[in-house]
Amino acid sequence: MSRRNYNVFFNMHTVSGIVISVALYVIFFAGAFALFKEQISIWEEGNFVSHTKNQNINFDTILNNLNETYELTGRDIRFLFQDKTDDLGILLSSSKDTLASKKAKESSFFYVDILSGVTNTYSEKYSLGEFLYRLHFFAQIPTFGAYLAGFVALFFLFAIVTGIIVHWKKIIPNFYTFNPRIALKRVWTDAHTVLGVIGLPFQFIFAVTGAYLALTILVLIPANTLYNNNQAKLMEDLSPDRKNYEWISSAQEGFPSFNAFSKKTATRWKNFHLTRGYIKNYGGIHMKYILVGTLSDQERFVSTGRVVLDAYTGNIDTIKTPYTSDYIQDVQNVVGRLHFADFGGIPLKIVYFILALVTCFVIITGVLIWIEARSKKNRPLKQRLYTAKIGHIYLAISLSMLPVTALAFLFAKLSQGYFEDKQTTFYWFYFVTWLIAIVFFRFKRDNYFTNKYCLLSGVILGFLIPIVNGMVSGNWIWYTYAQHQFDILLIDLLWLVIATCSFLFYLKLAPKDHMKSTFVTSPIDYKNLSAIKSEV
Repeated sequence: MSRRNYNVFFNMHTVSGIVISVALYVIFFAGAFALFKEQISIWEEGNFVSHTKNQNINFDTILNNLNETYELTGRDIRFLFQDKTDDLGILLSSSKDTLASKKAKESSFFYVDILSGVTNTYSEKYSLGEFLYRLHFFAQIPTFGAYLAGFVALFFLFAIVTGIIVHWKKIIPNFYTFNPRIALKRVWTDAHTVLGVIGLPFQFIFAVTGAYLALTILVLIPANTLYNNNQAKLMEDLSPDRKNYEWISSAQEGFPSFNAFSKKTATRWKNFHLTRGYIKNYGGIHMKYILVGTLSDQERFVSTGRVVLDAYTGNIDTIKTPYTSDYIQDVQNVVGRLHFADFGGIPLKIVYFILALVTCFVIITGVLIWIEARSKKNRPLKQRLYTAKIGHIYLAISLSMLPVTALAFLFAKLSQGYFEDKQTTFYWFYFVTWLIAIVFFRFKRDNYFTNKYCLLSGVILGFLIPIVNGMVSGNWIWYTYAQHQFDILLIDLLWLVIATCSFLFYLKLAPKDHMKSTFVTSPIDYKNLSAIKSEV
């Protein structure tokens, strides 16, 4: 490669990486915890889970109880099965019946406890796991958050490609020449290259699938043109189980059992697991029961089975075996499973978690390389001040996420049961705490201090998490292990490992390494900054 081409790719890699670095760090850090969204929710509530199979849920009783409150006639009902918890998500559409009341014309979403029948709204059931899951694609930013995350993923893909081109010849040698005792910039460069290459397949998968999931609208625009703007037909092909059926009139007969349908469907294929269900035109003469599921991972990596039953006649309208492929649905399923590690169980999620944090380290080292390169004494003062300011802001935002997230776990446990609108509560606590930490470390103007004390506070808070969990809910590590409540146990062990690793990193932060930094060898005198500027 010519020197000119190398410089072009190097500059493109640097610029694209710096522009998205903070947003990308937030995506990966929050995304790492989002992998255990359901486990975090279970840990937070502290209640033991029955692990009832989806086909054994008493749908008939739940529907009878809901009908008294929500007037279900004429509605479409969607069941969102939770793999880990005893909560059943239920989405009610507005009623299609022209005689329905005003209340029945309102759509609703809530959770039902499959054992007690107690209902909770989304904000009441909101958890820290849900918060971190949505933070990883900026859902807290109305309308544009997910699109922003999608474009960040696209830029990340661009940074990966240009990074491979730039570092191609140095990839193998850097594995053998890595030496922490040499110049600090060289340390960051070697670590950035080596760890970036180790996590490359994972990062590439995340960039592609993340961009697809967040920017699906860009895929649907040309698809909509192919369907001559027939959006109903397009959505039906993309997700056949969401097909709409015309409402005619109410039925005079009693309601056929959904329980019987779920049990029969679950045993239709070996190792078939129900994932979602629907009732179309509840109480209507054309009421449809729909169940969708997948085979176990050992059977097939991608498999979708679907049964559509005419509730009153008992005839099967549509059946799609999970052993046959459907290109459109299978592509969407593959993208989702690869992105969320929805295969391979907890061991694979742990691997994803580690690689996500490794990617966070790659992002930080990339920023540090840029800071060191642009902070030399021979650089113009204006450029050095700008670089220093960007570095302080970037590191304050990124590194403070560790202690703030650990503190949020403690808050979630200690505040359990005290707030009805948990969604707003988590928003205020997390973002206000994070802002305070960012402002403090930003104006401290010491990246070494920021790194050191973010790790130290993360260590202390991380070790406190399983202790507080045991004191508040009685779910000590040895007790949850004995009771086979492994979801609660997993979160406690996860934080013990995070705190232990953070402590080891904290011990490795030797002051002599800090002395190699350009900010130390060529410091900026902020106290006399006005005088220095006037001299320049």
